[in-house]
Amino acid sequence: MNIVLQWLAQQAILLYLVCLLGAVGYAATALSARRKREMAQFSLEREIAQQQGRRAWAVAVLFLALGGMVFLVGHYIVPTLPASETGTVTLEAGLTPQPTATATPTITPSPTLTVAVGITPETTPLLTPVESPTETLTPTATPTSMPLPTAEPPSCPSPDVQIIAPAAAATVSGIVEIRGTATINSFGYYKFEVQFPGSDTLNFIQQFDTPVENGILGYWDISNPQSYPSGGPYRFRLVAVDVYGNTTNCIIPLYIR
Repeated sequence: MNIVLQWLAQQAILLYLVCLLGAVGYAATALSARRKREMAQFSLEREIAQQQGRRAWAVAVLFLALGGMVFLVGHYIVPTLPASETGTVTLEAGLTPQPTATATPTITPSPTLTVAVGITPETTPLLTPVESPTETLTPTATPTSMPLPTAEPPSCPSPDVQIIAPAAAATVSGIVEIRGTATINSFGYYKFEVQFPGSDTLNFIQQFDTPVENGILGYWDISNPQSYPSGGPYRFRLVAVDVYGNTTNCIIPLYIR
């Protein structure tokens, strides 16, 4: 334990720097989450930003506490540790150390077997080896894994209607943040739709009236397994509609865990 504390005291400057960078980085993350919460238009988005800010502040305080602990160890605990004892023997002046005599091993003669004349030594019968039964190994069939169904490739022909995240064929769960672009000419609105595996029915999720470019398009709540069973592929659709009713789609396959 003393070695660990002394090592912490020796590496104090490096640990201070790590704690400072960690605290500053997470404090910046918390402030960014606060700005995101203030600019959020939906209550769910504000709640997520608030949770991110709380977690970031907690980690920043943890880094500061770690730096304080390193300071206490280096300035208050390590100076009070007893000096380590060494096994060095100090000779008094005028005394010459005497060499220690090493015992020389002696060779003990091995006993000699003497056979008396006229006496025939008895022969020891040889042991007949017993054959051990041969174990026959039966080959075990190796189970083969069933391949997952291949999802169709994404279909996003227009650069003005794109889904950046999540990526196509990704596995998602909980509350999914949808990022991308929906900025068509004569913009009217955009919406989220989804097709369940093996179904051609379009299921409406949510609609938005403000165009977005390379930002957060919205959130998809799939935390209820009864509404969205595990598996896939689900065909998630971003549909942009102009003021004349024309639509532009971006479709990606997703798997739900």
